[in-house]
Amino acid sequence: MKLSKVIVLSSFALIAACSSAQKSSEVTPAFVSSTKYSGVSCNNLRSESERLRSSVSNLEAGVDKAYSEDKTMEVVAWVLFWPAALAMDGNDAESKQLAEAKGEAEAIRSEMLRKGCRL
Repeated sequence: MKLSKVIVLSSFALIAACSSAQKSSEVTPAFVSSTKYSGVSCNNLRSESERLRSSVSNLEAGVDKAYSEDKTMEVVAWVLFWPAALAMDGNDAESKQLAEAKGEAEAIRSEMLRKGCRL
């Protein structure tokens, strides 16, 4: 009986590890050069930073939602029709958008620091 519990738990752990989906906290910022913002005033940098902060929050929620849905579908696919689980693509598109937004936010912050703008 104990062995069957171990097998079931091991199977679920294996299933959960198969998807390439990422949580928003696992998405690293994409590189964006701060020179893109070199001619922008501190006020405009602050405005852009605020806009991006809101955008990043929305994108993080979307990435986490897609992650949750992907993990749920993966378990269902493994239980009902395992070949479908091999074709799942994770949340790559959402993660890429979030990485780009995080990179933009870092580039703006870097330029604000370089210019001595108030953060």
